[in-house]
Amino acid sequence: MNKHFTFKDRVILQHYIDTNTRGTAAEVAEILGKAVSAIYYELKTNITCFVPSSTKFNQGDINYACPHLKRFPFCCNSCARIKCSHRCREYDAYKAHKKAQNLLVKVRIDTDHRKRTVEILDKTVSQLIKDGLSIKVAMMSVNRCDVSESTIRRYVNKGLLMARRIDLPNSVRFKVKKEYNYSHKQVSVKILYKRTYDDYLAYLTDNPKAKVIQVDSVIGKANDKFALLTIFFINSKFQLAIKYQRRGSDINDILMKLYNRTKEQGFTLFDVIITDNGTEFTKLPEIEQDENGCVLFKVFYCDPYRSCQKAECERNHGFLRRIFRKNKSLDPVSQQDFDMALSHINSYPRGSLNNRIPFDLFTSEYDSIIPSLFNIDKVELSQLRLKSFSK
Repeated sequence: MNKHFTFKDRVILQHYIDTNTRGTAAEVAEILGKAVSAIYYELKTNITCFVPSSTKFNQGDINYACPHLKRFPFCCNSCARIKCSHRCREYDAYKAHKKAQNLLVKVRIDTDHRKRTVEILDKTVSQLIKDGLSIKVAMMSVNRCDVSESTIRRYVNKGLLMARRIDLPNSVRFKVKKEYNYSHKQVSVKILYKRTYDDYLAYLTDNPKAKVIQVDSVIGKANDKFALLTIFFINSKFQLAIKYQRRGSDINDILMKLYNRTKEQGFTLFDVIITDNGTEFTKLPEIEQDENGCVLFKVFYCDPYRSCQKAECERNHGFLRRIFRKNKSLDPVSQQDFDMALSHINSYPRGSLNNRIPFDLFTSEYDSIIPSLFNIDKVELSQLRLKSFSK
């Protein structure tokens, strides 16, 4: 049994307390396979408080506890009252998961052990780094070093060692890790229910032959009217890139057009779609079934801020960024330019494919129907280039 709550567990918990006004902690504990005390602890630890707008000009009653909050689920998620004079409480899966992860990081820091480690490193590698050696060479110069190169670099960046960041020969090449903006809109928990990454792994366990595609969007500038929808096929590393207006309905139309075209040719192109928590993919579950209610394919979402869960697609975006640089508008770029770029990218040999090219592997599985539909051609090795194709 997993002791810690996963993001999937928190999604299920929020969905339960949102939709079951008379539910009990024992019922949701049985669903999650947790102890009842664990449910109580999760709710009371990760519930957030807020003052409703109806009390902004009437602060007299907010200190009085609402009697409904004294019993499960100890929050206002399923409360039907529009106006309330009490201080409200909310359980949000996203906020709860972030709060729990921060707590785990905090409690796992062994301060005493780190102090001893810093003292040893100052006596061994700090002076070598100040003398101009790289961290790796300094570690090789000492008899024994029980920490990794990345740990020493982190200690140097935090100013814990006598050696400073300016003493590192390649310090300018290592950028400071950016902080995520956790306040932007995300996919609703109602949509995530039974569509989390853990559900995706469980589905693949039961359906190992399912054909999976990873879907993502590439944006030029924040105010662009158009973006790029990328569709990545895991087995062959073949990728499509289609320009679309930044609306969820356009993404659905593109995927259904692709699905129906291949269905007319007598084969199924994909059974599973895995994507991230971007709001542009909120409407994807609407096309999981046809008009008769038959399931066409399954849609799943990665955990928040875990792009590594569809790492293959993200890695392939590196080829796109060589051609279409970040912070450059994609609006003036034509679909023809994107097609040409993907022809070169899909003809690029990959070491992970034993130096074969994605185009050959994809066409051997699906014939040449899909590449021809999207004007993707094979480019000879002598003619390959990964530079701008824009005029």
